[in-house]
Amino acid sequence: MKSNAITVLTTVPNEQQANVIITGLLEKQLAACIQTQVIGSHYMWEGKVCHEQEMLLIIKSTNEAYSKLERLIIELHDYEVPQIVALPIEAGYRPYLNWLKSHVKP
Repeated sequence: MKSNAITVLTTVPNEQQANVIITGLLEKQLAACIQTQVIGSHYMWEGKVCHEQEMLLIIKSTNEAYSKLERLIIELHDYEVPQIVALPIEAGYRPYLNWLKSHVKP
C-alpha cells in the first residue's frame, strides 16, 4: 500500500533557528516528528565555495500538509534561499505511518 507520508529536509545555521522552525511546525501540526543532526555543508553561493556547519532538520509529514509546511519554513527561515526538499516515504511500518498521519493536519 502506497503511503502519503513524506520526509522534508531543510538546513539551518544554528540550534536557535532550528528550535524556532521545529516549534512552529509542531504547534501548527504540520509535522509529526522532527529529528536534528549537525552536518557539514559544502556548496556554491554567489560564485564562492562555502563550507559551513549547519543543522539538518528531518521532518516527517504528509503530502497534504506540504504547501503549508513549506510556507511556514520560508516565513521562519533566516536564509534567502533555504533548502526545502520533500522525499516520498514509499513504504513503512504501518502503525508508525498511521501515527504520523494522525498527528499532521492536512
